Amino acid sequence: MPILAMLLASTLFASSNIGTKIALFDLVVTEVVLGRFLFAAALLWTLVLLTRQPLAWEEARRPLLMGLLDPGLVSLLMVWGLQLTSAVNVSVFWALMPLFTPIAARLVLGEKINNLVILGALVAVTGAIILAMANKGAGEGNLFGDFLAICGVLCAVGTALLGRRVAQTQGRPTVTTAWQMTMALCVAGVALILIEQPSQTAQRLQEGSILLLAYLGMIALAGPFFLMNYALRHLPTGHIALFASLVGPLALPMAAIILGETIQLWEITAIVIVMVGVAIPYVGQIGRPARPVV
Repeated sequence: MPILAMLLASTLFASSNIGTKIALFDLVVTEVVLGRFLFAAALLWTLVLLTRQPLAWEEARRPLLMGLLDPGLVSLLMVWGLQLTSAVNVSVFWALMPLFTPIAARLVLGEKINNLVILGALVAVTGAIILAMANKGAGEGNLFGDFLAICGVLCAVGTALLGRRVAQTQGRPTVTTAWQMTMALCVAGVALILIEQPSQTAQRLQEGSILLLAYLGMIALAGPFFLMNYALRHLPTGHIALFASLVGPLALPMAAIILGETIQLWEITAIVIVMVGVAIPYVGQIGRPARPVV
């Protein structure tokens, strides 16, 4: 189940990049970010209240810090990057996560570095680099936009480390995700006030934009973060980060069909390489008895 959860989360993250790119045709960066968090937080707190899950302020501190980094700062950086570069480029830079996260998890959490995870990460990152270079050759990349995406990835690595600790000690992924989205909503609100003119937001909102923001918030944002917080209780941080490599390949056909971005032979080759990299750690586990989760 944790593996299926992360596969679904990767698919939803990929669709989020495509939907965000479309939303930026009518709205500015901070409006898109704020709208997504508003719908996500509303849905999650409704679920928390309906299921009557216990709340404690002492347990909220780490999830709030998680929300500040990701999706708070990450979304601002990624949406800003999407405004400058292609949806495929932003997606494939998530493939850097499996390279950084196991090392960070070893230094911060003391987790053992699985050699197969490192090998898979290197293969997946190689495929992602090929994919990004092929996309840049098609004239759909931007250096500063790519830099913003990389900064977002580094923030996401920090959140993954915090999330692993929270999942092990607290559980309740719905509550954790609700706190995350609440802090992210505050970050986006401050950004909107400081950067844009909120009075103009209502004039730009149309029915289609509202429905798209609802999807981006309640399904493409709240959904994968909930699934990831659930999976972090059962899988090491390095394994979770490895699934980030799938976001680019999954986004490529969506970008081609919905946004009209081009697909080249090199891009197809790169997708195959990325998928092989993601599969490597699990190939080594075939035939082994499952270890109980503690």
